[in-house]
Amino acid sequence: MIELYGMGSPNVRKIAIMLEEIGAPYVFRRVDVFQSEQFTPEFTRLNPNSKVPVIVDHGQAGAPVTVFESGAILIYLAEKYAALLPAGAPQRSAVLQWLMIQSCNIGPMLGQLNHFMFRAREGNDYAYGRYQREAKRLYTLLNQRLQSSANLGGDAYSIADIATYPWSLYLEKHGFDGADFPALAGWRARVGARPAVQRGFATVAQIEPLDQEALATAAPADLDRFFGRVAV
Repeated sequence: MIELYGMGSPNVRKIAIMLEEIGAPYVFRRVDVFQSEQFTPEFTRLNPNSKVPVIVDHGQAGAPVTVFESGAILIYLAEKYAALLPAGAPQRSAVLQWLMIQSCNIGPMLGQLNHFMFRAREGNDYAYGRYQREAKRLYTLLNQRLQSSANLGGDAYSIADIATYPWSLYLEKHGFDGADFPALAGWRARVGARPAVQRGFATVAQIEPLDQEALATAAPADLDRFFGRVAV
């Protein structure tokens, strides 16, 4: 059994998708990030970086295995279940390269755009413009890749696609027209039609109302801590 600690975010959705794709039994443990639960001693023992997702794998011989950082979790699960990550080069290298593009570029840059677009738009024209331009560049990069490749890592669906798909759904919310990114739009439709993807999204959707309520009722100090407006 695997415990998945998380909330309703793209990085958590990708792990739920992966667990569904490989058919691993798991339970979802909600972390109330808007009420600073990620900073408790109990959680920081799992992840000293105080972020979700985290998994605890109780299916290993000996002590449970804890893994944090969504990219690392995807690689761990792919290797353990021998799924969705090619064993040899150059296919494995291609998948890992596109996984790193998501982990190091797409997630952080789109996350910053979300902040300055939806939470701190007023008075932050420079930050908003910077991250919107970077988002357009990254969406264009994905579209160009998918014009010449069925999936991000190559012909086969992989953890690179799983990692990127939840973030790609922000395209229209970021003010871009899906018609301008036809290869990306077609890939999104194919990935979104996968039953495991739909099940993973449904798992996370169950706790999203709790996240919304927690955000609406959070104390100002907790919100300041969550959004990084004060030193931790």
